[in-house]
Amino acid sequence: MQAAVKKAAIAKKATSPDMYEVITNRIMEQLEKGVIPWRKTWNSYGLAKNYVTGKPYRGINMLMMNFFSPHSIPYYLTYKQATELGGHVKKGAKSEQVIYFNVVFKDANDQTISKDVANSLHAAGQKVKVMKFLKYYNVFNVSDTEGIDFTFEEVKLQPNEKIERCEQVINNYPRPPKYVFEDLKSAYYNPFLDFINMPPIEYHNDSEAYYATFFHELIHATGHSKRLGREEVINPNKFGSVPYSEEELVAELGASFLCGITGIDRDPIIENAAAYIKGWLSKLSNDKQFVFKAAAEAQKAVDFIVGSQFDDDSE
Repeated sequence: MQAAVKKAAIAKKATSPDMYEVITNRIMEQLEKGVIPWRKTWNSYGLAKNYVTGKPYRGINMLMMNFFSPHSIPYYLTYKQATELGGHVKKGAKSEQVIYFNVVFKDANDQTISKDVANSLHAAGQKVKVMKFLKYYNVFNVSDTEGIDFTFEEVKLQPNEKIERCEQVINNYPRPPKYVFEDLKSAYYNPFLDFINMPPIEYHNDSEAYYATFFHELIHATGHSKRLGREEVINPNKFGSVPYSEEELVAELGASFLCGITGIDRDPIIENAAAYIKGWLSKLSNDKQFVFKAAAEAQKAVDFIVGSQFDDDSE
């Protein structure tokens, strides 16, 4: 009997999802789509939170629910909470997993005890077993429920003003890609359809962050075959590959150059760019020589975009 129970426990463990692996896989899936979460400088409904409790997600859940969830309204609730509100979860709706860590304390007799008791026993020099484990529960986005009259906080937009010199760069782009401002969750360049999507300026933390991100995508777009024709853009490679890493370096270096040209090279922007570039260099085994090649390609991209429009500027 004990052997059967042990065998069943082993089988369960083998089939249970490894939460660390789940997190890693979800992050990689989104990164392969071109989403760079730690560079996101905009928001639409604020931080993701549980609709019922109003508490924002923290830790790894903050990253997962804010940046890797496909939903535009970042409010979630459990199946039970939806039912208690008089509604229900739509059939076939896909849940999101909220991860949390749990700790169980046991005394010398292997009996479960409270944290306070565990602290007392430990202070008295007695042995206390601390068991830490990872658990998860499922939540559903408000869009995946029916029969509930939701009310949301008003979107807090930033009164960001457009910067004329930066607008000049964007508006005078030769043979430009199409600019769209539809997807509030992502900033990206689509090389197949040749368009740049940007969350509108009022959704960003500040104007400088908006333009720094926009410039990064503008540099990517110069690689299209009807412009400079960079191989890494014409034939995109898998995230994390050397060609992909090289293109990201070109884009970020070029964006940094454009920030300098337009006068928005303030410390936070440069620090973010430096950290980003350092990260991609590690993918290239810290091949410092490539920086020179990337800088040359970035300069070509910048020259293509701005030409001589700032050459006579005395500022």
